[in-house]
Amino acid sequence: MFSIKIPQKMKSPEAVIEKWAVQKGEPLKKGDLLLVLKTAEEFVEIQCPEDAFLLQISKPEGAIVSRGQVAAIVGAKGESVSSPQMFQDKAPQPSSEKKQEVAEEKKPVSIPPKEVQMASDSKPTTCAEKVIPILMPQAGQTMEEGTLLAWKVKEGDRIAVGQVIFEMETDKAVMEVEAVDAGRLAKIVVREGQTVPVKTPVAYLAESDADVEAYLTAHPMTSQAAPPAEEEQQATQSGGYEGLQTAPAHTQAGRIKASPAARKIASERGIDLAAVPFGSGPGGRILSQDVEKVQPSTAGGIRKPLSKMRKAIANNLLYSKQHIPHFYTKLTIHAQPLFETYKQTKEKFPCSVNDFVVMACAKAIREYPAFRSQLRENEIIEFADVNIGIAVGTEEGLTVPVLLKADHLSLSELAEKSRRLAAAAREGKLEGVGQGIFTITNLGMFGVEEFSAIINPPESAILAVGAIREGALAENGQLKPTRLMTMTLSSDHRIIDGVLAARFLQTLKGLLENPRQLLES
Repeated sequence: MFSIKIPQKMKSPEAVIEKWAVQKGEPLKKGDLLLVLKTAEEFVEIQCPEDAFLLQISKPEGAIVSRGQVAAIVGAKGESVSSPQMFQDKAPQPSSEKKQEVAEEKKPVSIPPKEVQMASDSKPTTCAEKVIPILMPQAGQTMEEGTLLAWKVKEGDRIAVGQVIFEMETDKAVMEVEAVDAGRLAKIVVREGQTVPVKTPVAYLAESDADVEAYLTAHPMTSQAAPPAEEEQQATQSGGYEGLQTAPAHTQAGRIKASPAARKIASERGIDLAAVPFGSGPGGRILSQDVEKVQPSTAGGIRKPLSKMRKAIANNLLYSKQHIPHFYTKLTIHAQPLFETYKQTKEKFPCSVNDFVVMACAKAIREYPAFRSQLRENEIIEFADVNIGIAVGTEEGLTVPVLLKADHLSLSELAEKSRRLAAAAREGKLEGVGQGIFTITNLGMFGVEEFSAIINPPESAILAVGAIREGALAENGQLKPTRLMTMTLSSDHRIIDGVLAARFLQTLKGLLENPRQLLES
């Protein structure tokens, strides 16, 4: 077993996984195409170096990757990749003729990990090739920085792909961050409580501490922030950062830079950070002492700055309405069978009407690939997994945890996982962020009969579900009392046409008006 890594010889330090040519579990022959990378300058094809099976994909299509990061694990059919040791590349053993030489040298032999490259190279491995940065991830298009809340591992630990290594706070929630590369955690450079920009290294993987130090010397960090407490203390002791008294610094998206302590005080006192005339921190960053000098204004009403979550929601949905050509299709279904089946099923295991809707959507999305596709630049990327986002309202705002591979779940499994996702979201922890391909938002529990929703970019559609309500259905010229439910589909017209949207809704209608078939899956 060995890892497939992003080549060190790429012209750009980062690339986007454009396409996977094979799926997990499929056999590979030596020379078979594994995946295609896209950089700003080139397309890079990575081939399998020997006959094997694709055991795990660590980087999905659309993911941003860096040189040296693990993209996949390949090996023998059925081989387990659950333990950290399984992710370590197998080092070749010295031949019997060389064993004596190794023993005489009495020095450890550092053998670089096996790595897929675009061309063979006889040059010696550099320290940069032995060191893998762990980056602060970008969870969503509008995320600019993250706060590292807690490390789940310590320096010297060996970590495996998929292992939770730290918790971070984004604009919208607290998230667990999983490792995308396996190896030894050699050095942690961002401590708990620090806020740093996305894609900033927070730690490094390496077998040798010396390699990390050499790497840091060659690649000095330029965007690391000081811990909030330390930053505030430095400013207090020195009476401010002399020579740095400037207007508050702004990010590229216009967000004012401020320490977490300053943001907390501003929020509590109803002070708009834009009203702070100067930031005494590095580069104009606003500190708590700067906020304390500003008196809150009550003229014309109470001023309350947007919370991090509200600002993230505003930016995301504004982007969606400005860049995605929405169109809307609405359909009302005969919901009496759905209501009755739901009531009967609820006696067997906890479930909701929304679970039936999610189940039906999963089946329909499997049938219509456009609804699990995304437009990126001039290409449409079709995803294999039906990962459905479920909108959950919290006191701070709307969050969207993602139910992974929903089309592979039974209704009881789907209901149990949906409850767990919603409960975690209300506690500030989101799962599956960035992996959704379709979102469902339901206001039926509030009695809302119908509404239209804004697409969650970069997805291609969102379904708004209204309440099951009493109504009448015309049949053979007569009105009969029944129950009705209205669904409104918002679609990206660049990917989905009106006829396709109508067919999708007709398929949903057929599934929800005959809900017994959802129990048989």
